[in-house]
Amino acid sequence: MNATVVVRPVRFTDNLEPMQDFLETLGLRPRIMAEAGGWIEMVAGGGMVALHDAATSDHGAASGETRLAFEADDVTGLAKRLLDAEVKDVTVYDEAYGKVLTCTDPLDDTVTVDGRSDDLYGYRVVQADTPAARMRVVPVRFTDPLGPYGLWLEALGLSPVAGGDDAYVMYAAGGGEHGYVGLHHVYSDDLPIVASPAAVHLTFATDEPLDELAARLVAAGFTDAAVVHEEFGSMLRVTDADGRECQVHEAPTGDE
Repeated sequence: MNATVVVRPVRFTDNLEPMQDFLETLGLRPRIMAEAGGWIEMVAGGGMVALHDAATSDHGAASGETRLAFEADDVTGLAKRLLDAEVKDVTVYDEAYGKVLTCTDPLDDTVTVDGRSDDLYGYRVVQADTPAARMRVVPVRFTDPLGPYGLWLEALGLSPVAGGDDAYVMYAAGGGEHGYVGLHHVYSDDLPIVASPAAVHLTFATDEPLDELAARLVAAGFTDAAVVHEEFGSMLRVTDADGRECQVHEAPTGDE
């Protein structure tokens, strides 16, 4: 049986509780928290976002930076699939919270896949409301959308969404039920949206009316939330609790 992979980018932040509030306003809900603090997993209708205290990061990530990461139910099986696809530097090792897989992506950055574990020692499950069913997590990596990164995502188990082009392609995990990864062409040598070459832009997709979402964000204090209409479609722009631009796009309608 193939490993089930869930898109779960990690946002490193000095503003853990305000970022949780921001994500809850979008419709995400907390799933697991570290008993000692510093880690919160926020689940959406498709995919998750993990919030990590930037001060305790061993990745050297700045506050407000988001890194691409995943969760899988069988990292050993996933490792075999990646090795068969000739993915570089595939390693599986044990951590206190379970098995972890690391590998090198086509841009020579290390990507982590955490194994799903039933052992929650040091963590607690949060009994929360059901997340907004159609809010999907979409971390965006800036690279050639038609280059090798797509093949690497396919080795992980994601599949391309119909309608992509040489400017932007989305890859779905579990048909979108486990989130998406977007590949966006590099339009500048100095991308203002991300903090480092290894970072991704944290975006979302939803079929909730964007005007309603914007009104909810404004009421919650995110007062610059606004819907804009571009040639490629409509999207909501808002500054999150880390002072970074967040975008929410209309959910894709193409076959996956």
